[in-house]
Amino acid sequence: MQDYFTALFHEIEAKGARYPRVVDNVYIGGGTPSLAYRYLPTLAEKVRKAFCVREDAEFSVECNPESVTPAFLSAALSAGVNRVSVGVQSLSNDLLKRIGRAHDRACALKALELLTSVFPSVGADVMVGLPGQTAEDVLSTLDALVAFPLDHVSCYSLILERGTPLYAEARRGAFHPDDDLSVDLYDLATERLSAAGFSRYEISNYCRNGAICRYNTSVWQYGDYLGLGLGASSFVKERGFPAFRFKNTSDLCRYLTFDGVPRGRRQKIAFDEASHEFVMLGLRLSEGLSLSRFRELFGRDLANVFPGKTEKLSRFLELSGDRLSIRSQYLYVSNAIISDFIF
Repeated sequence: MQDYFTALFHEIEAKGARYPRVVDNVYIGGGTPSLAYRYLPTLAEKVRKAFCVREDAEFSVECNPESVTPAFLSAALSAGVNRVSVGVQSLSNDLLKRIGRAHDRACALKALELLTSVFPSVGADVMVGLPGQTAEDVLSTLDALVAFPLDHVSCYSLILERGTPLYAEARRGAFHPDDDLSVDLYDLATERLSAAGFSRYEISNYCRNGAICRYNTSVWQYGDYLGLGLGASSFVKERGFPAFRFKNTSDLCRYLTFDGVPRGRRQKIAFDEASHEFVMLGLRLSEGLSLSRFRELFGRDLANVFPGKTEKLSRFLELSGDRLSIRSQYLYVSNAIISDFIF
């Protein structure tokens, strides 16, 4: 771990010199970074030294319930962390065991108690569509979550990733994913969260008191982001288009021996691909994409780049002032709508 953070600190210094930026959000995620809590204060110091981080920047870190310890809390506070996202997934012990999670209900509730007593902004991730999950499971989990002063909930559907035990089980017929049930559970979650004061601002994300996740929202609005660390991805627009997307190596040995900038893949994003991505990302948001932002980035109106598409898909889309969005009842088929719009 020491070797990894030594390499990461070198990369932060090199990227700070290469990409001077004013930063309004820092997001430490992927895996369980809370396990490396002892490095958080130095990590934050290196980031602030390499980049111009605003005083009111959102500084987020991900964690899992079993890693929420007094040592983690102390280190995160010392680092200036002001937002934490915890991977609860479910508060059903049977479901947690079924999907191989290391925590149980009691552990998750204790973690939420500690986190909400320390940090001004706390969010939780939950999942629907788990094997054997019922409406009662979802309601029980959400009722317990919203009793805490959380201001953000991410609700994701189970995605079967190749190489995982659940993927293998589904392949051999041990359980059968049910998309219709997942949609019903999503609707149920939306209703329960809405009753607790949460509004849906993106397909899978809900907040109350306006506490959107700045990092994710910036990505959906086609903002720049700079990825630091093993396998991290970046998207940079230096002088308009073409823009560039690049990804660090995922080979740990190569990462530990880099000479200034870790080796990885680099991709040029030209006008056509960029305009498609802007639409794809922006239409994920409940407020939709900004027509003026499109014009600012691409120098042309959306209607000129995608002629006739707004009219053709008017049943599914809503145009309100500067915003074009997918009507809420069609969010679950957003991929098909977006595909029809951009192709």
